[in-house]
Amino acid sequence: MSPARRKSVGRVRSRLSASAAPAKRTAPARLSRAAKRKPAQRAKLQATFDVILADLLAEIDVSRTTLRLDDAALGFSVADVAGEARLATEKSLRGQTSINQRAARTAQWIEQYRRLLVQNDFSVRALRPPEALLRLYGVKAQMLAPVIRNGRLDGWVSVHETRRVRKWSRTDQAAVVAATERILQALEGD
Repeated sequence: MSPARRKSVGRVRSRLSASAAPAKRTAPARLSRAAKRKPAQRAKLQATFDVILADLLAEIDVSRTTLRLDDAALGFSVADVAGEARLATEKSLRGQTSINQRAARTAQWIEQYRRLLVQNDFSVRALRPPEALLRLYGVKAQMLAPVIRNGRLDGWVSVHETRRVRKWSRTDQAAVVAATERILQALEGD
């Protein structure tokens, strides 16, 4: 490269660097404000989910209620719970991501049928939940209500009973469906 060409390229690079410098200084400030809003929005939704699930827990007297949700924009994945309420004697599922939730036969069932799954007793072998759920958390009966948005199964509300097998009443079933509707309203409102 000739000395004249090097000088010309150097001037162009200097101008590009000088014009890009202000953008580099201002862009991170805008990004950080946006980044701060998303965790705040996520935390607010999680608190709302926890209240809805606590109401459900008390209303139908169960061991644990959870919400699993896929929403990349808010940072939720069905791999971990987005909301949870439980009796003090129960282990939390928060942070427990060892089960491939979407691969579970129960999740595949609600994906296919798009309605409430009611399981009174797991001693019946049909449509068993993941073995880890039974072994690690002692779940003996459960209900799963699909969270459907824009035609997609984006998650589900789970109701777990660990103290005994349980025949879920129509009132219990209606309560979990109503809680799922409240969660959908919270998601739409945000």
